[in-house]
Parts: sequence; structure tokens; C-alpha cells
Amino acid sequence: MALNWNWKEKCGEAVIQQGEKEWTISLYQGNAFLIFIYEYQEDGQNMYQLYNFWADKQHMKNCLGLNRKEGYGGNMFDEAGCKMKKISINKGKFRYTKDLTQALVQAFDDLTIELYSEEEEK
Repeated sequence: MALNWNWKEKCGEAVIQQGEKEWTISLYQGNAFLIFIYEYQEDGQNMYQLYNFWADKQHMKNCLGLNRKEGYGGNMFDEAGCKMKKISINKGKFRYTKDLTQALVQAFDDLTIELYSEEEEK
């Protein structure tokens, strides 16, 4: 099944460091637990690239290295070449805030987690 999300339902952002560069990645929910989209402009055109996704809670735990019993011991978002530095989540638009924050606290020793509530635009 293909990933689907609504551009109007952005639920947060993550800052990812790769080498010396930092990227701000938009977060969407859609038909997955969390979808990471890099949005940018090129030649005046709005562009995007799928950065990553977590299909469900179990997949998130696997990617964060929280499922050692089944062989997923490495946190792919906390490696030398790729580190999540900050994540901001709109609690009003993301239905798994509690599950996400609990997993992030377990998976990271150095991560800024920002939670906020933003009214939907009318």
C-alpha cells in the first residue's frame, strides 16, 4: 500500500543532522504512524522528497532500536551519519503523542522534544 498524507495536516517538524548539515523535515501522519517529508524549493517550484516513515508503533520501535529481542538494537536516528537533534509535535494534530514521546525518551540521551498545541486554521 502506498503512503498517503494530506498536505494541510502537518503535525510537526524534526531537525536531522547529517554530517555538518542540518535539515528540517516536515512530519505528517496520513496512513502511517509518522511520515517524514523533506520539503524544499527548486527553481521556484515547491518540491518534496520522502525522507523516512514509521508504518506503525512497532516499526517506530524497531527504527529507534527499542526492539532488541527481535534483532533491532540500533537507533537509525542516532548514528554518526544521521542524528535527530530536535522534534516538535503538534499535540492537536498527532494522535500518538504519548506513544511517540515515551519511545523517544527511551531511545535518545540527547534530543530536544517540543510539544505544542496549535489551533486549526479555518
